[in-house]
Amino acid sequence: MNEGNYILVNGSFVPSAEYRISLKESAGFLFSEKIRSVRTSFPFFRESLEMIKQKLLIFNQSFDEFTKGTGEGLKRQMERTLTKNKQFLGSLFTIRFWISEQKIQYSIQCIKCENAGYELNTNGLYIDIFQKVKKSASSLSHSSLGSETFWQIASNHLKDSHVEQFLLLNTDDQIIEAIGSNVYLIKNSIVRGASINQGAYTDITKSFILNIFVTLKLNFDETEGITEQDIKEAEEILLVDAIDGIRWVVGFGGKRYFNQTIRKINELFIRNLVN
Repeated sequence: MNEGNYILVNGSFVPSAEYRISLKESAGFLFSEKIRSVRTSFPFFRESLEMIKQKLLIFNQSFDEFTKGTGEGLKRQMERTLTKNKQFLGSLFTIRFWISEQKIQYSIQCIKCENAGYELNTNGLYIDIFQKVKKSASSLSHSSLGSETFWQIASNHLKDSHVEQFLLLNTDDQIIEAIGSNVYLIKNSIVRGASINQGAYTDITKSFILNIFVTLKLNFDETEGITEQDIKEAEEILLVDAIDGIRWVVGFGGKRYFNQTIRKINELFIRNLVN
């Protein structure tokens, strides 16, 4: 990914090479949200906007400049950032919010994606289970606010591992998510997932992907926790999030997985995307 030349800070563009995070910005930081563009459209924008509203509410804040109506203000600033950086194919936006002088401040940064749109990974991912830190269910565990610390810890250990992605456990040793993604297992036309009651992160793609399962006549179940044995017995495994789309898992230990159903899911995922 290539970083854009300009960052939008409170409505004004600053050269990326000159931008520095101030002590006030660091101390007042609230949260960030990532949104992907596909050419000049923003898939899952409505869901991302709702997530921003929820996070602001959690911090007892509001920012009508972005959240009023259908988010026209936020979309307009993202379009300005896209145009300024001349990234008209695929980009990843990071929107940061912080408080300074009792006011909400923001920045928007975009990074050019390697692929213009969502593409299924052709080689498949090798995965393992991350055992060092386990995530408990809480009022924030379904959100990135309650998950990012666990993802960051796992990501730092991932650098020294022999795999490309980790699956995270809850305190009951149930598999609940991957780093930044929901995990789904397929076996005999049944899709297994993890629920918020188990402490699982809920990506904004979840309702969208569940509708695809219905279309393909796949039965979805998240009532029982996912175990390591379930991973070994699965026929197919996919990871899903709004940034990378659908990624299929090819291997766990000595087990190898197909992607026949995953290809069908991916086709509908791309075909049914709406701005």
